[in-house]
Amino acid sequence: MSTAQVTPILAMIAGIVLSLSLGLPIAWGIVFAILVTLVSVRKLGFSIRQQFGFGWEGVKKTKPVLMILFLVGVLIPLLMMGGTIPAIIYYGLSIVNVDYLFVLSFLLTGAVSYLLGTSVGTLSTIGLSLMGIAHAAGISPAITGGALISGAMVGERFSPISSSRLLVLSNVGMTEAQDGKTRRPAMLATGICAVLFLALDLFRSQAGSGEMIQMYQELLTSHFSINWLLMLPLLVLIGSFALRIKAVTALLLGIVVSAVMVLVHGQLDVSTFFSAMLNGYELHSGTRLDQLVHGGGMVAILNVLLLIVLAGFLNGILNQAQILAPIVDKWMGETKNPTLLVAKATALSLLVIIISCNQTIPILVLGTTLLDRFSQWSKGRELLGKTMLDSTVVMPVLIPWNGLSMMMALTLGVPTVQTLPFVFFSILLPIVTILSTRWFLPEGGMIAIKNKAS
Repeated sequence: MSTAQVTPILAMIAGIVLSLSLGLPIAWGIVFAILVTLVSVRKLGFSIRQQFGFGWEGVKKTKPVLMILFLVGVLIPLLMMGGTIPAIIYYGLSIVNVDYLFVLSFLLTGAVSYLLGTSVGTLSTIGLSLMGIAHAAGISPAITGGALISGAMVGERFSPISSSRLLVLSNVGMTEAQDGKTRRPAMLATGICAVLFLALDLFRSQAGSGEMIQMYQELLTSHFSINWLLMLPLLVLIGSFALRIKAVTALLLGIVVSAVMVLVHGQLDVSTFFSAMLNGYELHSGTRLDQLVHGGGMVAILNVLLLIVLAGFLNGILNQAQILAPIVDKWMGETKNPTLLVAKATALSLLVIIISCNQTIPILVLGTTLLDRFSQWSKGRELLGKTMLDSTVVMPVLIPWNGLSMMMALTLGVPTVQTLPFVFFSILLPIVTILSTRWFLPEGGMIAIKNKAS
């Protein structure tokens, strides 16, 4: 590898580290990396004009993420103003046992995400509601957020309609039946996570008392006309995702129904409405309810949208200029130990996720570049698929500047750096799948290099 190929990667890492260390927006770190990349890649024979073309192609690939983020920013204040989120919190406080909120959050979001096949759709519906209950009950939003994100990623890994899972299967040429034989590490990690969240429930300080919960319910009823009709936007959202309607269309339907709820039940003047849509909803009740019912707005997501655009631009240059391929070859080397092979592929997945700031691109890049290397082994295709499902698919939520991670942070209202230590599923699953390679290989038993086994 030449210096011109390595420099963009080092600049990316250095820019992000410096931004975080100095308390600057991560976007500045990405801008620094782009400037260094433009100079370095020019030495490889690509003009600045060509690189801007590469970058624009990368930006266009982020369009679905940008659209979803924009719609989520519109949806949340509408759900607040129309009374849907307050109603969900009110009824949830009566139904959900807050003493076991962490494990219930993990299990409920895991089940819903499995059914819907979308982590973002799950968190923008049931996840947002459970987070509101956590705030009302005085329970750590960071741990609750970690439980919610962990559960959402369980669905990403297991759901038969998960787009990221299906992309992995398609990219490596793996069947549903073959995937079914590789799930034991993921099932083990799911069980461990459930136990960990239950332990956190059992050993944390007592949740909000019945008096506190009753106080919040009384505050909610004094500021909102709570009734079951307000749940309609939530039902429309869940129903749309369950019917496999595309995320953008489902969110648009939710926005329309939520807007109707605002018109029917909202008591806002025009200036307050537009202020809430722009800056996020604020109740201004002078009570604890102000910390519970707020959020959304376009200003809150502008920095996120800018960061995704910059990351997409940089990723477009890196992909089109073939910067990643030499790094993959150098890192993987010649590996004869399957456990080491999986460990290297997992570490490489994390590196590509850090660089690409995306969930889809690492799947496409790694599936293409690693398939030949894994195919040297008997059952290597299944081993690669299992490795990517257990690492590449679930790890993007660990990176604060990744598009999927930012969508979740925006939806839940909790920064990734706070939830990160408690996203147990995405932390543990790659470790479990590495350590269990020898015992949990497809159909059990060791694999061998093809030219050494019949």
